[in-house]
Amino acid sequence: TPTPTPTPTPTPTPTATPTRSLAAPELIPTPASTPTATPTATPTATATPTYTTATTPPTYVHSSRSLAPVLNPTPDFIPPLEPTPFPTPTPSAMSAAPDTSHELHLRTEPLSVGQHLILGCSPLAGIYDSIPESQAYDTVKAALELGFLDLDTAPHYGLGLSEARTGRAVAMHAGGRSVRLWTKVGRVLKPHAEVAAEDEVERGNMPGSAGCIFPDSPTDVSPVLDYTGDGVRRSHADSLRRLGAGAVQGLRVHDAEDEERFAQAMAPGGGIDALVELRSKGAIKSVSLGMNDAAYVLRMLQGKPPGTFDSIMSAGSWNLIDQDGYDLMLECQRRGVKVHNAGIFASGLLVGGSYYKYAPATPEVLERRERWTQLAVKHGVSLPVVA
Repeated sequence: TPTPTPTPTPTPTPTATPTRSLAAPELIPTPASTPTATPTATPTATATPTYTTATTPPTYVHSSRSLAPVLNPTPDFIPPLEPTPFPTPTPSAMSAAPDTSHELHLRTEPLSVGQHLILGCSPLAGIYDSIPESQAYDTVKAALELGFLDLDTAPHYGLGLSEARTGRAVAMHAGGRSVRLWTKVGRVLKPHAEVAAEDEVERGNMPGSAGCIFPDSPTDVSPVLDYTGDGVRRSHADSLRRLGAGAVQGLRVHDAEDEERFAQAMAPGGGIDALVELRSKGAIKSVSLGMNDAAYVLRMLQGKPPGTFDSIMSAGSWNLIDQDGYDLMLECQRRGVKVHNAGIFASGLLVGGSYYKYAPATPEVLERRERWTQLAVKHGVSLPVVA
């Protein structure tokens, strides 16, 4: 993202939850034991790994994503306020490259909507509430007119409804633009009659279940969890049919965040190997992951050879409320893996919503939002702009 106007780096606030929250330094006293953050490092203009979906990896964008330049959000990496005297360096020490393994590098080129932003299309299926089909089409039309070229969807979103609406909207409004479609694998949508006794059906995402957040989902299919190679190949073919597309830009392994799903995807000949095969055949250009739990994404990156993954989509782990994705981003930076940062508005909480991570926001999370709101007002900007 473009270099933001320099603002003081927020000081981390101790919290009882495992998330890393950035507190407003003017509003929340910092305990004496916590070092005070110094201004962030000056971004370089070299072709270092970065925060966008441009060609220099890795990248940190999704929708209108960006974050204030907080390079080191946890106390572990915040330098002391006063400089520490160092001994006179030896010639060998002077020639050694600086250790930047614990710093995220910022990129400085101007923002390009077509290269740096992705439209998340899960709401086209209607999250929590129904939306008219025409609204879904108008949303894509407006995004394309604004310069968006990357659209991200998944079979999970409304049991294929988001894919179908996204595909029809692109067919109606692309107007010769080279639109790049992204979708996901890990769930195969089967007619009820095809569901076998051994299939693991994700019933919580079916209409009528209290856990279903897509009220307009079709009632004639069952979502079967399948992260095997065969499951990935079928899911890919089914998605192309629903999208009405000859190809997609990339496929992401979706929500492989328990040990069984993880093992299926990572196994020899499993889902990830199937994606690599599809890429080698030219069927897709990007092998990717799409998950909420940064720890599982990190395990997948480290469990496969370098070059396996072109990108990852990390959802909800790098925004004003939560920075649990910090270690993951460092690893992607080291490996040259692009990062698509989803959920920069924290499930919509930072633009006036009341949900956070698919549930009503807790009082603690609402308090964090209020502190950020006060800080934004003090600096004369809106909270969505800060987010």
